[in-house]
Amino acid sequence: MRASNLLKKFEMDRGQTMTTLFTNRSDFQSWRDLIPKDRTIGFVPTMGALHAGHVSLIEHAKSECDVVVVSIYVNDLQFSAESDFTRYPRTEESDFHLCANEQVHAVFAPARSEVFPEEVINVLTPSNNALGFEGTDRQGHFAGVVTVVDRLFSIVRPSVAYFGLKDYQQVAVIRDMALQLHPDIVIESCETVRDADGLALSSRNRFLSVSGRNTATLMNIAFNKANAIWKSGTTRSKELINAVAAELSQDSAIHVQYISVVRNGTMEPVSVACQGDVIIAAIVVDGVRLIDNKPLINA
Repeated sequence: MRASNLLKKFEMDRGQTMTTLFTNRSDFQSWRDLIPKDRTIGFVPTMGALHAGHVSLIEHAKSECDVVVVSIYVNDLQFSAESDFTRYPRTEESDFHLCANEQVHAVFAPARSEVFPEEVINVLTPSNNALGFEGTDRQGHFAGVVTVVDRLFSIVRPSVAYFGLKDYQQVAVIRDMALQLHPDIVIESCETVRDADGLALSSRNRFLSVSGRNTATLMNIAFNKANAIWKSGTTRSKELINAVAAELSQDSAIHVQYISVVRNGTMEPVSVACQGDVIIAAIVVDGVRLIDNKPLINA
């Protein structure tokens, strides 16, 4: 069932604990204009295929803000290949059920023409935190991300926007964009949510085979091993990276794209790791590209 066909199903009284679905930008903005200026707006931008990680972001927003808005928009600008955009999972009906069950106030699920009505889109240039790593492997990705997030920020006008730290580099890049173009919006980064086996929740996980999923859990195990030796006194990033690489090399089904240790909150590689610095990695399993990260902490 398409989003437009779900409108009547999910359209309810616009009370504090009811959910309204908007597919039209003008209707959403009319609703948004009615919210008193002293109310705080929590915003969770998503591309759908919602899971418990998104629920965690929604719960953070509910605990801190008066009104919660979730957007569902699969952004073609951030895909380097048309096939990847086409393959991205669309689970509209279950997504709206999840938002309604979480008592989100509004779900904004627009068509592309509602977000970008202009014929020629001015694609933004992301900050230097977009260089390297995901920026190298996915050319144009972060330009597409900041362009759509900037537009959604302008439409939703949130007080606080919530992002999961699984996409660590994305959070750094969006924070830079917001500081420049939307300084009144607080960017709240939330801890990565993991399954019981340690695999970071991601819409991409559904494409893994049973064996592939088991293989993918080695990334979190490798991070934990590196954190353990860091706590024991090994602070050279090269040794921590080697520890992660050694763990991942145990399974030939893993193809490593990068492993690094970066300064907390940035994408700057460090040679000596300190408390809060972050191990990042990207691997390919079953043809599925997975990214994850973990901070080095003493706890």
